[in-house]
Amino acid sequence: MSMKTASTVLIAACVGVATSYLSLSSSHQAGAKMLMSAQQLTRGNAIDDTSIVGDVSALPYHGNMTLASISPCEQHFGYEMSAFRWKPLSDYYPPKEKEICLVHVGKSAGYAIACALGWDSPGCKRNNDTRYDDLLLPKYTTKWFHAGLYDCFEDSAYYMFIVRNPLDRAISAFNYEKPLDNDWERMKRKHGKEYYHYRKELYLDCFDTIEQLAQDGLAKQNGKDRTLCEHRAETAIDGSGRFGNQLFFNFQWHLEAVPKGARIMTIRTEHLVEDWNSAEYIVGDGKNKEALGKNQTVIPHTNVNTYTAEKNKEVSDESSVLLCERLCNEIQVYKHILKVSINLSEDQVQQSIDELAVSCPIEAESTSCNTPLPDITDKLFAKRGYDEGARLDSFTGEIVVGRSHM
Repeated sequence: MSMKTASTVLIAACVGVATSYLSLSSSHQAGAKMLMSAQQLTRGNAIDDTSIVGDVSALPYHGNMTLASISPCEQHFGYEMSAFRWKPLSDYYPPKEKEICLVHVGKSAGYAIACALGWDSPGCKRNNDTRYDDLLLPKYTTKWFHAGLYDCFEDSAYYMFIVRNPLDRAISAFNYEKPLDNDWERMKRKHGKEYYHYRKELYLDCFDTIEQLAQDGLAKQNGKDRTLCEHRAETAIDGSGRFGNQLFFNFQWHLEAVPKGARIMTIRTEHLVEDWNSAEYIVGDGKNKEALGKNQTVIPHTNVNTYTAEKNKEVSDESSVLLCERLCNEIQVYKHILKVSINLSEDQVQQSIDELAVSCPIEAESTSCNTPLPDITDKLFAKRGYDEGARLDSFTGEIVVGRSHM
């Protein structure tokens, strides 16, 4: 596949909407052309050689251009991402064998970790902790994959997942998608009709709370046809239907979207400091094992949902059973991520499974589910740029085969 063709299918993957090359400003069109021509660069080299990319003043971003200032998506079509997606430039860029892609699964403290890693993520208030200068993860984590925006190099050395107990994540994700003060008209004005429409179908038309979704949407009605709202409840929870971003872009999506054979590290929301330290130990070749102490201030407490009533953040035991059953495949993917994580020991993996068993005992122990794992081929093609049997080489622009993990 040519670079031109590859960049066409990547548009949806990078911005989540159809943005044509012709809609870009003239300066961004020029930048797009030169970024495309820079595909042969070796990583770590500054992009200030006019014999390779021309006059860098015409690029969308100015100054001494290093690989830290290139978006793997933008190098194909020059689209300008939101400012907080860009990590502030420094004079240091890690060697290829150390480079980390942050894989941020929504509602798992991803913005807090991104802040600690050096991004100006929403709500980020970075503390001037003197230990920060000695940490390796902020230096080595250069790119960020979250929801429908995959912005990592295909050959990153590590893919660092941020994960959370699947039931807790699902409850948080459901509540997060609702507008502040239940003001749906303000949501429509601020985010647009499409953003509003996705959420209206699940919330305004069907369920106001996660408890209601479980009881009215997931409870078995023997001998009765499933209603439209019941179908929406099922597909929202397993991620096969889109009624927002947080449930739709789930564990399965993030795992299947990273390259086949990726070396995975994991930071669990429930054990942030412990897992940060074990990841530091891995990338530090046996050093920095106690990088953060119990009283650390590097990882902030950000993006916390303070507007959902506490009673709506909790579910009954009966509803937990219903939600866990529908989350069965997600739970199996979650356990798989834990088990393949090179920074987690067997005891740490079992610890998280035991914690999960408190709320989802059957699914925590089981290795199979009553329903098949959803086929997300269409989702991968629409949002990642290709199907589950292929990946894109970020330097050549060619589609090559091979990526499944399960």
